[in-house]
Amino acid sequence: MKYNNTIDPIEARKQRIVRQKGSQGALVGIFIGHAMILLGAVFIARAIFGFLEQDMINSDEPPLAIFGMAAGLPFIILGLFVHIGASRRFTGKLFSSPGIGSGTVLFTGFTVGAWWGALSLPAQGALWIIPSILTVIAGLLLINGILFRIRKSARHSVLANIIKDGKITIAVITDIPEIDASSGGLIGTITVKFTDMAGVDRWVQKIGQWKRADLPKTGDKATILYDPGCPENVSRIWIGPPGSTSITDFTLWHS
Repeated sequence: MKYNNTIDPIEARKQRIVRQKGSQGALVGIFIGHAMILLGAVFIARAIFGFLEQDMINSDEPPLAIFGMAAGLPFIILGLFVHIGASRRFTGKLFSSPGIGSGTVLFTGFTVGAWWGALSLPAQGALWIIPSILTVIAGLLLINGILFRIRKSARHSVLANIIKDGKITIAVITDIPEIDASSGGLIGTITVKFTDMAGVDRWVQKIGQWKRADLPKTGDKATILYDPGCPENVSRIWIGPPGSTSITDFTLWHS
């Protein structure tokens, strides 16, 4: 096998990540992962009601719905892997999911399967409690997902405003967790120190996420964007890798 050693592998990797971000292929992967999770959850919930169905009809032949249990769990597990991988390519982050999220999809599938199972049984009013509860949970997860997207959009708007009139300065990472050799990255707290325009030293802690190859170390440089009118307001401070100047740069490390 021939290798081209005239190309910087680090730069090539960065360019590949840039091409994958927001790509249609990654988006299709997200939809496929969601579809697998949804179907798997439907099969499992329907299978549970299949066991109840067998008890009610006193039959030696198990209902076909029971066999959905064998397919449901592999569908969910494989769908999660597909969804996480595609989301990582689409967003360029270690763990970030566009849309409503896999948890909402999972409980939507449980809800559909439970209603399917309840309606397939003889009239049993008490059994309808299960799909009703799952419907409420799925609805709450959906609302929470929508609110999360609204808050994220609001933070993005604040960042867009501050980057026009804010101050960008160099900072030093004073603390960031180390990861073991088996970890693919980090979701944790970074602490940085910077000096504002008045010469005051300030420390900021933010929760961020990094892939292994992008994870900085304690003592490394970073870039701070802050509002010079209120440098003490942590909610109006963003941390980015060295050389950050754009909105994209200052969202690289934020979860």
